Amino acid sequence: MGASEVRRPSVLSLRFVVTLVVIAAICAVSAQIFAMYTPSWANWSQAVATNLPVVIMFLAIILGNLVPGKFTSKHVALISATASIAIFHFYMNSCLVIFDNFVAARTGPSPYREMLDWNWGPELQYIQQMIHGGVSKVPWGVWMPTIAWWMLYGFLWFLFNVSFLSILRRRWIEVELLPYPASYGWTIPIIAAAPERRAKGLAPERRFAFFLVGLLIGFFYMWPPVLRFLVPWFPDIYGWSSSPYIPWWMGTIDATLVSGIGNRIVAILAIPTNLTAYASMMLVPLDILLSAWVTAVLVIIICQIAYLKGYYSGILNISVINSRRDALGGLPPFKFYAVYFGMGVSIIIFWLALNWRYLASTLSAAIKGPTKEELENEALPYRVSWSLFFITIGVLLFMLYSVGVTLAGAAVIILTYFLLNMSGARIYGLSLSGAPGDWMYLPDLTMYLFPNITSAAQVTPDYVNTMFMTNRATGVIALHGPSIAMWYKIAKDVDIKPRDMFWALFIAFLVSSLLVWPVSLKVYYMVGQANTVRGNLEAWWVPFLIDPATWQSRPGVRPWWPQALAGAIVIGILSYLRMRFVWWPFDPVGVYIGIGSATPEPFTPFVAWLVKYLVIKFGGMRVHDEMLIPLVAGIGVGSALCWFVGGIAAIPRYIMA
Repeated sequence: MGASEVRRPSVLSLRFVVTLVVIAAICAVSAQIFAMYTPSWANWSQAVATNLPVVIMFLAIILGNLVPGKFTSKHVALISATASIAIFHFYMNSCLVIFDNFVAARTGPSPYREMLDWNWGPELQYIQQMIHGGVSKVPWGVWMPTIAWWMLYGFLWFLFNVSFLSILRRRWIEVELLPYPASYGWTIPIIAAAPERRAKGLAPERRFAFFLVGLLIGFFYMWPPVLRFLVPWFPDIYGWSSSPYIPWWMGTIDATLVSGIGNRIVAILAIPTNLTAYASMMLVPLDILLSAWVTAVLVIIICQIAYLKGYYSGILNISVINSRRDALGGLPPFKFYAVYFGMGVSIIIFWLALNWRYLASTLSAAIKGPTKEELENEALPYRVSWSLFFITIGVLLFMLYSVGVTLAGAAVIILTYFLLNMSGARIYGLSLSGAPGDWMYLPDLTMYLFPNITSAAQVTPDYVNTMFMTNRATGVIALHGPSIAMWYKIAKDVDIKPRDMFWALFIAFLVSSLLVWPVSLKVYYMVGQANTVRGNLEAWWVPFLIDPATWQSRPGVRPWWPQALAGAIVIGILSYLRMRFVWWPFDPVGVYIGIGSATPEPFTPFVAWLVKYLVIKFGGMRVHDEMLIPLVAGIGVGSALCWFVGGIAAIPRYIMA
């Protein structure tokens, strides 16, 4: 019996499945409520909600070590996965974001509000009830068509992503061994402090000690800025709250405000000083770091040459980082926003092209039917995965068409988010970045379906609904591919059956899809959306994202497709070289990160590369794996827990205010 055929018993007993359902329900509901009442300074209302699964993981580890005979690391990992997916990842509590957009859709400017279809909420009177609250009874008959549509829409995107990632899982996780650097924050404590070790009378692995040291460093390093938010008179020890630091990029200097840099060098826009940024980057593989910092340096050099040749006239007089970034990103000769987008979505295109035989073999296996080995070791049989993938495409097309999206627009939406999710899952497997390009570039693709619409006076219902469903409305619902792929990697590390991990993810998303919409609506009807700390955080989307004028210069001044194509070609060449020659040092994912969406930042990847290189050279891989990686993973987790504690501490004050 080969290694791939070793039978692994399932840990999904009926009692444990019920436990996962309860955990999913608790996390799904509490994450939404935490997000409603966490102040924006706490990582834009996400500090508590998104870090809740980490707390659940530690509680599970503690419980497992208290009853080691009944609880294993597999149980801990599946509980953690369920909690992680149940908070309705991937971006900014998608349920609340859509409710924000219900308000914007029904109260926004004409002619857009009159043209948005029924899935953007009921009549204005019911929207007003939700905004102001104080209503004891929710008119469920009025709201259910809308929220039921979004429940199903979100769950179908999960099935769409998990089905295709189940097809790719063996190749990426077991053959290519993608490391998924973000997974270390989960696997190191789960494995190093496993209940099985306690059951055998063994102490936790040495890695756990270094992880805990890193956790304490990260927590107390981040505590001064968190404490200053909680207690305004507390001194700004790091100086992060004042110029030249960037308000929305914690601990990062706005290089455009620094004399000698900002008035001389075009493309150096940001200089991170935050320890956690450098520590987290050390989780990334050496070759990715090398590719990233070398690319960033080259971008800085060629931008400076372009400036000396007469491009970017007056850019050095722009002392606002976003304005200078937009100039580099949107103006000739490079239009780096377009290059970045072309690179990002093409990573999966070229991987699929270069690995077509693998896809063909899975299709062949699907046609023949599952083998015993496939039933034992795959997350889903290939026949089920491929069938589910094509069925969800058909249903998503129908759902989009039913709410006013053109068929061509629906096809573009599904294709685009397929590329974003699969490229994102691939990129996340080699770095800490999980979404290629920028969500704000996506409507440029569907804009080509409406070439004659250039102003608000020309918009049509087809245009309005197609454009709005293309961007963040779908983005917050659909972009969870990277997280799914990471949990498949964690399943391998913890020796969990892929099928068990699939069911944990399935339970989490099903429960959250069913609960978060009605529960959030009920809370809003009771207290009023406007009376929560969060309020209508994302209500600005409708007037901005539907306006045709918004897309005339995004991602760059038209025509921008040559730059996007050039980025794709670069990725294609690098992908081939990387696959063909073992010695080739530059990875396409690293080059993509180095471009950095018109913000080339060589500092963190260079420092991380240098530290890792020296540790490996003088200490060897054992020191790297058992000391450095646990330490820096702990720093990242400790920083996150600090924001969690700060967010929790702030909630009572805001509720009672």
